[in-house]
Amino acid sequence: MKPSPTLLQTYAPTSPVAGSQNIFAHQATDVFALWLAWEAECKAMCDVPYWAIVWPAALVLSQYIGANPSLVQGKSVLDCGCGGGVVAIAAANHQAARSMACDVDPVAIDIACRNAAANNIPIDLACQDVIDCCNPNLFNLILVADLFYQSEFSVRLFKALQEAHAHGSDVIIADSGRPFLPKEGLAEIHCQSAATSFDVEGCLSRTVRLYRFA
Repeated sequence: MKPSPTLLQTYAPTSPVAGSQNIFAHQATDVFALWLAWEAECKAMCDVPYWAIVWPAALVLSQYIGANPSLVQGKSVLDCGCGGGVVAIAAANHQAARSMACDVDPVAIDIACRNAAANNIPIDLACQDVIDCCNPNLFNLILVADLFYQSEFSVRLFKALQEAHAHGSDVIIADSGRPFLPKEGLAEIHCQSAATSFDVEGCLSRTVRLYRFA
């Protein structure tokens, strides 16, 4: 069940994304309070509202796009595992020919849609397995932020990204030290520290590295 507009306004109102050139997104100051209120509202157990946080890798990647707009200009761009869609919005905001936000979570897709509307930015949306979205025939550029959490999924995702790259897609991976990112064939292109939620991450900041297939 999707959270109501009233719940979002109370617990995760739209606010500026740090350092991302006037991008606004639904962001919770207290993710756990939002989670409890959401479960109370729908009278059922809900997944952790990961979509209510701009994760450090997405934050740095959106800032990198802002500093390097030629990366996305005129291209068909995929935000793979989009969460609230901030990276897709940044790409569209910097003249991507097409920007698609893809996530398996239908609530994340709903929030990405709301965030895009809040920025008056048109993006495409796809609620499906992100691995199925990595199609080099559709996207010149595939962007991935903080997705390498689980071992088996990470292997499958990395293979799909390798195949997309081999067939012509540029691939940029933003990672803030998640445990299962393979490093073979990757070249680091940027490194930056980003603030994060201590309650969620157990630290106040993370070092984010951007990688490209060599």
